[in-house]
Amino acid sequence: MAAIVDPNGDRAAQLSARHPGSRVLEGLDASSFGREITMAHLCTPLSTHEGLAARLIDAGVHVLAEKPLTEDARATAALLESAQARGVLLCPVHQMPFQRGMQSLVAEIEALGEVLHVEFSACTAGAMGKGDADQDSLVDDILPHPLSLFRRLVDADMASLDWQVRRPRAGEFRALASVGTRVVSISVSTHGRPTSNSLRVVGERATATVDLYHGFAVVHGGRVSRAGKIFLPFVDATGTAAAAAFNLATRVVTAEPAYPGLTTLVRAFYAAARGDGTVPIASAETLDIARARDRLRGVRP
Repeated sequence: MAAIVDPNGDRAAQLSARHPGSRVLEGLDASSFGREITMAHLCTPLSTHEGLAARLIDAGVHVLAEKPLTEDARATAALLESAQARGVLLCPVHQMPFQRGMQSLVAEIEALGEVLHVEFSACTAGAMGKGDADQDSLVDDILPHPLSLFRRLVDADMASLDWQVRRPRAGEFRALASVGTRVVSISVSTHGRPTSNSLRVVGERATATVDLYHGFAVVHGGRVSRAGKIFLPFVDATGTAAAAAFNLATRVVTAEPAYPGLTTLVRAFYAAARGDGTVPIASAETLDIARARDRLRGVRP
């Protein structure tokens, strides 16, 4: 059985109508848990995640929760411990590492040579017209994305890094840390335009750029020559246009209209819940990202 729970009855009914065979529940009906309902997508406001996830886990339900998983690492650790004890899966929606562009980059990372810099940059309009507190809150909610990407590209726990953090004004965030000879950096702006979301990996032989809004990657060759400098803008433009066109066609065929990587993550989670694979985001990774997010926000452990 598929069920929809939403305090807005009209919205729940509309969503149910788009998914034949589903029904609307007025609340979390414990009598259905573990019998008719075995997996839950938790898409509620962050402040409700801890309480609702705890109820679902206690009822023996696997939980895939929107990021951030909880408001702080303490709550994340407690839920992960409960999930392990109950024998169910708890997984946050860190979908960006599951994008096709990111997966191809990870598979071919050696082509870049020694990696020197990994740079995440985002300009978002999600807090447009809102106050300072809401702008900073949105920044904090975005932080799991770069942390989850860095985990796939550098061999280090994010919470153990010596982060240098700057918040020059509300809605503006900068952070930088060293991982051996590599540097990872985060830039998030609620004021910068145009809106964008990208990852840049600079290597000694080449540089790769991942368009995280659309889910594709482009590798920029590192050969140095006068002619190369002249034609570089045209080569890059052609490569980006080709990658974007192929990516768009693939997303149309696979019915992935938004949030690249999410479908892949959901399918992997369902397979793990059925016993056909491992959880797509390990508990240790989930907890490390939660602890690193706390550090970047200045929250004491």
